[in-house]
Amino acid sequence: MRKATFMLIFLLVFVSFASPAHAVIPQLLGPLSALLSIIPQILAFVGVAVITVLVFARETTKMFFYRLRDFAVAHKVVATLLSVIILAGFAWGTYQFVTLFGNPVATLPDTNIRPRSQVGVRKDSAWTTFRGGKSRTGHVDALPGPANGTLAWVFRDEEAMAVDFSSSPAVVGNRLYIGSSHGSIFSLGGATYCIDTESREVIWRYTSPIPIFSSPAVAGGRVYIGEGYHQDSGCHLRCLDAKSGEPIWTFRTASHVESTPFIHQGKLYFTAGADGVYCIDALEGEQIWHYPEVHADMSPVVHEQKLYFGTGYGEYHVYALDAQTGKELWAKPMPYPVWGSPSVYENLVFFGLGTGSFSHSAHQPLGKVVALHAETGDIVWEYEAEDAVLTAIASHNGYVTFGSRDGFVYTLSAPDGKLYWKANLGGAVVSSPAVTTEAVYVGTKDGRIYALATENGKVEWEFDTTDVARNIEIYSSPVVANGQLYIGSSDRYILCLGRNEPAQTPADR
Repeated sequence: MRKATFMLIFLLVFVSFASPAHAVIPQLLGPLSALLSIIPQILAFVGVAVITVLVFARETTKMFFYRLRDFAVAHKVVATLLSVIILAGFAWGTYQFVTLFGNPVATLPDTNIRPRSQVGVRKDSAWTTFRGGKSRTGHVDALPGPANGTLAWVFRDEEAMAVDFSSSPAVVGNRLYIGSSHGSIFSLGGATYCIDTESREVIWRYTSPIPIFSSPAVAGGRVYIGEGYHQDSGCHLRCLDAKSGEPIWTFRTASHVESTPFIHQGKLYFTAGADGVYCIDALEGEQIWHYPEVHADMSPVVHEQKLYFGTGYGEYHVYALDAQTGKELWAKPMPYPVWGSPSVYENLVFFGLGTGSFSHSAHQPLGKVVALHAETGDIVWEYEAEDAVLTAIASHNGYVTFGSRDGFVYTLSAPDGKLYWKANLGGAVVSSPAVTTEAVYVGTKDGRIYALATENGKVEWEFDTTDVARNIEIYSSPVVANGQLYIGSSDRYILCLGRNEPAQTPADR
């Protein structure tokens, strides 16, 4: 009995403090998260049960407490530890109750989803890969980004027990597409959403049996999105109808698809975890070639008929393949895991490297950005950061911009890697920046969203998500479209910033 009790205590402590599995993108939502979301209800049920027993079964209750007293006297240390665990559980449940119900969404401006509208889909640029295109700027239209951080609206999914929007949105016209993870006590799953950016209504939602971290690519009236996290296998890349969400085809892999496919000339290029890299036909979903020798999770890039990607497991390398055949052209070893999705500028290709994961820094944090010659793979320049560079590298107007877990956003000269500016945001940056001519928009893991001047990195405005809810974390990357900023977050929220204020009349002045 004593051994079993000590073993139970050990397991409880171990589960509480065990570190996550080694994966750059850990499972961000699980049955435990779903369980925590209903702790108040569980506590209420237990409380009612205890009161019922005390009232209707007094003799039984007396016998129970007598035995409990005798056990406590005989096993003082064990009884003390159990008391501590019970009190800690009660305190945690109380904290969850306050967190869940102490900050109602009703205080936010105009957040309710409106009745179904008849607004049509505007014909705008496609969103062909992670961050919109091979420059990874998160901005594909000609409109500037929001000049203020005013909250325009909040979308909150009320249906699932626990939801995580750590996927990054793709916005085409007035349609926002995003993946999600859903959790209940006994199961996990995911869904892809299409949301009207003007009415905030859900146009469609396609559910998946596996959680989704992958961000969608949208082109030709279709949505392409992967499924799965590092520990998942047998996951699919799915093709959905952009208007209805109906499945068109699915492509099964032996591993997981955390990446976003790159759409180029009717083909989809994507990494599939331990199952390597694929090229498939975008129309029919049929395999064209498969490069199976690596474990890769980033979104690749195609430039001048070459496919570029890096690996963060096993031997760390950057690869170039022939985009038509999948034949390896060159492979260059790297000192750290290669996570940051690449971009290109002229004859250079840029990658982010680093130790640690999205949720935690490594014991010895290391990170850098490397620029390689696109033809030869030779390193042209390197820039060291104080921690991992897990974000995509945005290329714009002869510069590259990226974030790091060290809390800084950096802008470097693309040809030579010289520092142009860096801005200290005070929180880990694992969300890829969105870049326009005027501003750099970025989220920090601790739930803050910033607009920085592209010219010098000066903070133009800041939005704190505690105005929406407590304990929000940001892994999703912002998108700038229609003059506004859209971003997903933990705890079931999608935010839109940059509310357009009505123009002043002469009388107002």
